[in-house]
Amino acid sequence: MGNKTKVMPLIAIIGTSFIWGLSFLSIKVAIGVLPPMTLALSRFVIASILLTILFKIKEKNVKIKKGDIPIMALAGFLGVTVYFYFENNGVKLIAASNAAIIIAAIPIFTLIFETIVFKTKITLKKIASVLISLIGVYFIVGARIEGVSTKDAWIGYLMMFGAVLAWVVYTLITKPLFKKYSQLSIVYYQTLFGTVFLLPFALFEKTNWGLVNNAIILNVVYLGVFCSALGYYLYIYAMNYIGISTASLFLNFIPVVATIGGYFILDEKIGFSQVFGGSLVIFAVYLISWNESVDSKLDETKSLIID
Repeated sequence: MGNKTKVMPLIAIIGTSFIWGLSFLSIKVAIGVLPPMTLALSRFVIASILLTILFKIKEKNVKIKKGDIPIMALAGFLGVTVYFYFENNGVKLIAASNAAIIIAAIPIFTLIFETIVFKTKITLKKIASVLISLIGVYFIVGARIEGVSTKDAWIGYLMMFGAVLAWVVYTLITKPLFKKYSQLSIVYYQTLFGTVFLLPFALFEKTNWGLVNNAIILNVVYLGVFCSALGYYLYIYAMNYIGISTASLFLNFIPVVATIGGYFILDEKIGFSQVFGGSLVIFAVYLISWNESVDSKLDETKSLIID
């Protein structure tokens, strides 16, 4: 993999983490008026419209094979519908910081499942990077797991773990599609399927549309355009080049960005533990990125020797 080919996916995944990190601020504003699944449907309707326009311009003649339709549909159902059902309802029941540390378990589960399903090699540096990153997130959110004794809290924690598993399985299902379709095609079809599956959930929710103001609309537009359309595209693009487990590790940048965003936008305080935790996450990402770079160079050297 050339330097340019290596740098672009890293920029894409860092950009994704930045976009998704700020999404928590938008969700915090919008969820006060829009119910969880109505909010999810609203943002993905916007994303679907945008992706449809781009798809028709760039890849209007691309169609998925009949045999791949169930896979695309299942990926959209898990990565959009199921994930946001669990996450939005989970965050509603427990503190956002507690939810963040559970989401930070995604790299660990991804590493385990990827190794089992695709027989990928687990390196010591990759394991160390995941653990260091998880510890960093633990410090960022303040290591507070509160209210576990309540029924709602237990349901909230179970839902967040459901979101983690949904996302991990989504990434594993999506990986084989890289060999057949472009990143845009994958995101386009998965988003359409996921949006359709969101409809029945949203229909059962009651929404007071009279409370929707310009601030709510702007935040939903941000979630739809940047977080759902652009964010998913960049994540799948990066995952195609740097792998599932490495891409998932970068997701631990999300609480770092959310904490910094909260400091500047919501006037939330940042203490030593947040700074220390953020430093650990950055170090972990650097460690895994450096490791992947070295492995890539070794593979290129071996290829030249064999040739």
